[in-house]
Amino acid sequence: MNRRRSCNCVCARTSSTLNTSCETSLIKDNLMPSSRKRVCASSIGKWVRIQRLCYPLAVVIVIRVVGAAYLFHLFSADGRFHTPWMDANPNLIPMDIKSNLIRIPLPSTSTDWLWLFNAFDSIHFQIIATLGYEHPNYAYLPGYPALIRLVGMVIGNYWMSGFLVTQVFALASIVMFQLLAEQYMPAREALYATLVMSTFPYFSVFTTLGYSESVFLFSILSAWYFYKNGRMTTSSLLAGLASVTRIYGFAIVLPMFLDIVKKRRYRKLIYITIPAAVICSWLLYCYLSTGDPFASWADEKYWTHSDLFWLGFVQIIFSQIFRGVGCSNCALDPAILVSVGLFAFLIVKTWQVDRFLWSYAVALFGLLVFTATNHLSLLRYATFIFPIWLILKTRNSVAVGVCIAFFIPMTFLLWLYALTPVLIG
Repeated sequence: MNRRRSCNCVCARTSSTLNTSCETSLIKDNLMPSSRKRVCASSIGKWVRIQRLCYPLAVVIVIRVVGAAYLFHLFSADGRFHTPWMDANPNLIPMDIKSNLIRIPLPSTSTDWLWLFNAFDSIHFQIIATLGYEHPNYAYLPGYPALIRLVGMVIGNYWMSGFLVTQVFALASIVMFQLLAEQYMPAREALYATLVMSTFPYFSVFTTLGYSESVFLFSILSAWYFYKNGRMTTSSLLAGLASVTRIYGFAIVLPMFLDIVKKRRYRKLIYITIPAAVICSWLLYCYLSTGDPFASWADEKYWTHSDLFWLGFVQIIFSQIFRGVGCSNCALDPAILVSVGLFAFLIVKTWQVDRFLWSYAVALFGLLVFTATNHLSLLRYATFIFPIWLILKTRNSVAVGVCIAFFIPMTFLLWLYALTPVLIG
């Protein structure tokens, strides 16, 4: 009986102590300054956002590491790693006529794996970064090779520099897209849209290989993101970088111009002169070095001059409709026709997201379908018209998972094609 009473007393004291501590904590919470509460909530919110931004990066990094390991194993079947692009092609890699030696240093044996990230146009960017501009490489604008040269001068290896520039800007563009998407949709939907875009095969492959797409996408996304946040100088400089990475990057000025005019903030039009000045500086360089300010367009004709590729996509369609397939100078692949049609549908849908961005998407897509003579490349160009990915608003995690599972093997296959080499865009 005495034991029961003692136990009840202990339980009562314990309960009383717990209640007192709870009341004390509540009192402390109530007495906590509101500024401190806001700081705590802000810190938690930032940490959650950082975690959310890391999810797509983790997925993309895993895909690239696994893909590189798989392809390295595949190209090492005889015990020695080798890809077709490792055979120095004198038409791509210039050689010293007197000594018959390659004029740009190739990856050493210890860095042979870098050939997994170089195919087709990658070689030309390395030539420009190492030797400067010569005909017919003026077709490749200086934004990307200038960054390769800048980083290469620091680390002493231009091939490694090309790899680092590509991967860093690719990952940064994924983060920037997610930040921008969160301004158009809830955070969860923005996360899913970013996952789908970043694992889409054409996006994944052309931001993995040594192409200028990663720099272009980052600069164009950043230009619009900073414009929407009122940082006009930063936005204009990034628009300038986009314009000298891909000439059609200047199209991002169009939605800015329309927005400024609509809001009647005419003084801000001065910022649009910055990307225009950057383009003019490139034209001046071309004039001083070749005597032709439009050397880029002249060299573009050199690369696209062929009996198969000289008409734009729209011209081909109308030519075949009115004259018949046999009368056209270039047969149009039905798969490309259907794919471009799907991209056109997505671009029209961007009207529902942002009417100013819709003007950018339509203007850029229209420019490409009229001027791109390599029709397979349209699939690559259209992938990087970023507003099309802003229409992907879904909360269905299963659907997103199925898309990613479908995209991964397609990415590995396109990557393999590019290294074989088979033209994929």
